[in-house]
Amino acid sequence: MGPHGNHDREFSVEDPRGPRRAGLLPAAVRAGAAALLVLALTLLSTCRPAPAPPVSERLAGHAYPRLFLQLQDYAPSTSLLEQAAYWDIVIVDAETVESRPEWLGPGGRLRARNPGLVLLAYFSAADVIPGNAAPVNGGFLAGLDESWFVRDVAGDHYRLFWLGDQWSLMLNPTTPVASYMPEYLSERVLATGLVDGIFYDWVSDSVSWLNHRLDNPNRPIDLDGDGRAESDEEVDQLWVAGMTDLLKNSRAVFPPGSLVVGNGGWFFDDRYADVLNGRMVEGFLEGEEYGLDWFVVMQGHYLMERVSVEPKVSLVMANGVEDDFARMRFALASVLMFDGYFCYTNSNVGPAPYLSTWWYDEYAVDLTTGRAVKDLAARGYLGWPVSEARNVADPAETLGEMLAAGDRRVSREVWRRDFENGIVLVNPSREPVEVDLGGEYRKITGQYDPAFNNGEVLTAITLEPRSGAVLLRVPDGP
Repeated sequence: MGPHGNHDREFSVEDPRGPRRAGLLPAAVRAGAAALLVLALTLLSTCRPAPAPPVSERLAGHAYPRLFLQLQDYAPSTSLLEQAAYWDIVIVDAETVESRPEWLGPGGRLRARNPGLVLLAYFSAADVIPGNAAPVNGGFLAGLDESWFVRDVAGDHYRLFWLGDQWSLMLNPTTPVASYMPEYLSERVLATGLVDGIFYDWVSDSVSWLNHRLDNPNRPIDLDGDGRAESDEEVDQLWVAGMTDLLKNSRAVFPPGSLVVGNGGWFFDDRYADVLNGRMVEGFLEGEEYGLDWFVVMQGHYLMERVSVEPKVSLVMANGVEDDFARMRFALASVLMFDGYFCYTNSNVGPAPYLSTWWYDEYAVDLTTGRAVKDLAARGYLGWPVSEARNVADPAETLGEMLAAGDRRVSREVWRRDFENGIVLVNPSREPVEVDLGGEYRKITGQYDPAFNNGEVLTAITLEPRSGAVLLRVPDGP
């Protein structure tokens, strides 16, 4: 036994005047010392901050409606970040770990206001801005090899976006950039501990549509570098294979528990199964003129959510103007049919894309009064789902099953999902539909859209074409 193994034995101390016999400690003194030691250890443990809850625990605590926000700015303003604390998930640019570190991480100002908040760092998996001198992007640029860019059949850099003074250049995920990018982000961004994962832009099923653009000077894409233009199908297969490698490499090198989320654009399917925690629908229904209607978008959203890695982070962003309450409500009600997070924001076109922190009646409600409020304590007011989304006309039919089966009738039916504290209805059809609620429910008493959210108690409601409604349970109601 070591020298501290038994505190009841005799002990001696060395005296400068020579050795002397030490007496035994009296029992009362020994008991008192032990009690003081226990007290000191107790005080020490209570003074230490509690460990930050892991991201999986924070996500599991997000009741409904679940909200996310994207701030597309290298250095968001203080006023924007103060508002961002009301959301469940906030996507900030990767540069924010350098420009606004005091707002991020377990000890940052955002989590101080909202301990359950989850932070993702945006990074484009598809393009870079030549000469970008911002710290994170500049460091990434410095490590790129010329052979890692997409070229056209003439051997020229493929230009992806016109930025007003120059083009961004497209990266080729079929090259070693699929390893370099995750390794760089792990060391440069995630190792800071300030964000919970990476949100990759351009995790797309298809990029072949780029060959049919009329707004850039390139010839057709040559992803494999053989000087020949691939078919649309070949381009997409190569892109998905390369992007899948990039995502697998991300899961391998990122710190344990890090989220890997991607932007899938207007629509997608489940081809990135088991490598993503989720994908974002960007621009809900903005591709309708190309056939990307409610059925197509909702089917992709549902299928991807079903095969995503736990913890799941499915996102749907709708865009519009601030006071288009009906559009916002239709999109929100659609998202609430499943378990995703919702954002309604301004367009990505213009001088300040994705920088709005608009707030709506349906985002937070005081259940004691039924009034819409802007208060973190009133977020998640619907509680937890108690049913799947079911066909109002035939409750035996669930939306998920019909989407998985490819049944386009879903776009002609009204869907209902029940929650602990209310119900959500969505009518994606082109006709108004009267719905018997099966009991009394009340509308939210709104402060932003009181014309619709008027606090009325209802037993039936007429849903206009392409509309949605969030209704609250009443005492003694169903």
